[in-house]
Amino acid sequence: MTLFDIPIWHLAIAWATTFAGSIIQGSVGFGLAVVAAPVLLMVAPDFVPGSIISAAMLLCILIAIREKKSIAYQEVAISSVSRLVTTVPTALLLGGIDQRGFSVIFAISVLAAVGISFSGFHLALSRTNLAIASGVSGITNTISSIGGPPMALVYQDQSGKHIRATLSVIFAVGGVISIVCLTVVNKFHWHDLALGLLLMPAIAAGFAVSHYTTPWLDARATRPAVLGIAALSAVVILVRALGGG
Repeated sequence: MTLFDIPIWHLAIAWATTFAGSIIQGSVGFGLAVVAAPVLLMVAPDFVPGSIISAAMLLCILIAIREKKSIAYQEVAISSVSRLVTTVPTALLLGGIDQRGFSVIFAISVLAAVGISFSGFHLALSRTNLAIASGVSGITNTISSIGGPPMALVYQDQSGKHIRATLSVIFAVGGVISIVCLTVVNKFHWHDLALGLLLMPAIAAGFAVSHYTTPWLDARATRPAVLGIAALSAVVILVRALGGG
């Protein structure tokens, strides 16, 4: 049995991973794509990157509404300009590669994002650092839908509300930029949008649960586990792609 040409068991995995990722992102500010994208590229690659990017925008909007009093609009503006600068050439790169090449670039992008997060770098939240992190995030988000780890470097010392609110708006704007650019290079179609809509019930459910997990889910404890899962998945994807499997 299939839905939009996707086997039901693939959809079940997609719903489960996006549900779990939405709980994490709704609680600590990022995590949806880090959890879901690597798994889905192995099981149901049609979901990556466009469908997850489009679906994640619902979560970003819901979080932004919930935390609207803590949005730093100047930071959103700086980040959006920087993301636009890097997203356009990244989308052009993706437009010229096949699925195997995409898998290799995806895996490298995920491992780079994880490495950045585990590097121990400590960047103050300044305009320059925000612009640099946002530029890197624009690249990784367009390739893999994972834009959170680079942003975490400059937001790690901010309050939970500031992180969730501001990053949600940044990711929502960045998602629009990525989708437009992917559409231009023929990497995002109506089918991708339909698959993104299929993920939204799981995302909405995860967001609802995050109302209760936010007070006790510790970002410092959660981040290593989430990034570890992403890194392991990326290694598997890379080995399969390079081995022709």
